[in-house]
Amino acid sequence: MKKRFFPKTLIQKLIFTLIIMTVYLIGRELPLYGVDLEAYAAFRNDAEDLIMQTIGGDRYRTSIFALGISPFMFSMLFVQVVVSFKKADSKAHTSPRKTTRATLILMLIWALIQAVLTVQSTLFIYEGGLQLIAAKIVAAVQMITGSFVILWLATRNGKYGIGGQTVLIYVNILDSVVNTVKGAPIKELHVVGAICVVALLITIIFENSEYRIPMQRISIHSIYSDKNYIPIKLNPIGMMPVMFSSAFFMLPVYSCQFLAMVFPDNATIAWVSDNMDTTHPLGLGVYIAVLYFITVVFSFIFISPKNLAENLQKSGDSITGLKAGKKTRRFISNRVFSIAIFSAFFMSIFLGLPLGLHIRGFIDASLISLPSIIIAMASINCNLYREFRAVRDYDAYVPFI
Repeated sequence: MKKRFFPKTLIQKLIFTLIIMTVYLIGRELPLYGVDLEAYAAFRNDAEDLIMQTIGGDRYRTSIFALGISPFMFSMLFVQVVVSFKKADSKAHTSPRKTTRATLILMLIWALIQAVLTVQSTLFIYEGGLQLIAAKIVAAVQMITGSFVILWLATRNGKYGIGGQTVLIYVNILDSVVNTVKGAPIKELHVVGAICVVALLITIIFENSEYRIPMQRISIHSIYSDKNYIPIKLNPIGMMPVMFSSAFFMLPVYSCQFLAMVFPDNATIAWVSDNMDTTHPLGLGVYIAVLYFITVVFSFIFISPKNLAENLQKSGDSITGLKAGKKTRRFISNRVFSIAIFSAFFMSIFLGLPLGLHIRGFIDASLISLPSIIIAMASINCNLYREFRAVRDYDAYVPFI
């Protein structure tokens, strides 16, 4: 049988993904109605824009894709959190259609909130009056529509292409790397570059390593009976902390902005609102706290020690040296918590260190997001490599199906 380096199915998927990426790039160049593009030239190296929008979507919030895919991600995670608290029987009766509907409704609400708050800080060519109000309304509608168009592109790519929604994130990452490195000071680039190299190596190790909990299966009585285990990745939820910390950090940011609008004469609220970003110590501390929270909480949601313990008890299997039930659940929970804290500590160092160095004036604002970009890129590359191998292996078996 003649071997092909690029199987037909893989080529088709790659072509479809390239089409999706092209449509997404075109959408990123379509400006919002009435936005003042020239005024944004001065904000190209703004630290807040880089760290908040590098992975979520349009960094400068001037295109119809300004909200990115973050509204859907936030809504999807929120629904998964709610579902995870349900009992096993209740989960079984929760239909995917109902879950999807709830996700889309929540996405619409969250996109509306983001759009309304975003247009308040967007620079328009109109100085006031009905024209400015109309421009804000049209821009908000365009942002909301753009978020649903991005969701449709990500869904199509997940079905017919390679990488699903992460490909659109990958486009933002590559754009950020080019724009961040281009024109950066060489001396400062050496410092951040060293941090990036270490972060890259550790991310690859974490993505391809796992902690194994030995277990006993009652159905296996052979030489392989002592080779069963429960695997837990050293980086339990991959790049999600990097990707979602910015989205979840916007909750306190938007809350402070809303309170500042409601109580404009309150000096304390005004100070908190002004300092609630990653260029100030207050915002940096909240950002790191959000990072730890996301890593720990979603590690428990996606691994679910409760479900693992229940499944072991139902099947009659057990962890070596432990009885099934509460002791097993407690043991798995302790291991998941320890691994999640270890992973969060690693993330917080490589994401928080550049921010701290910038606050102290050691590195330029344009470089602080580079380590987080590299971590996300390494994680996505590992996942894409696994998907490439899966598609390639599938193509190898096509003649026998």
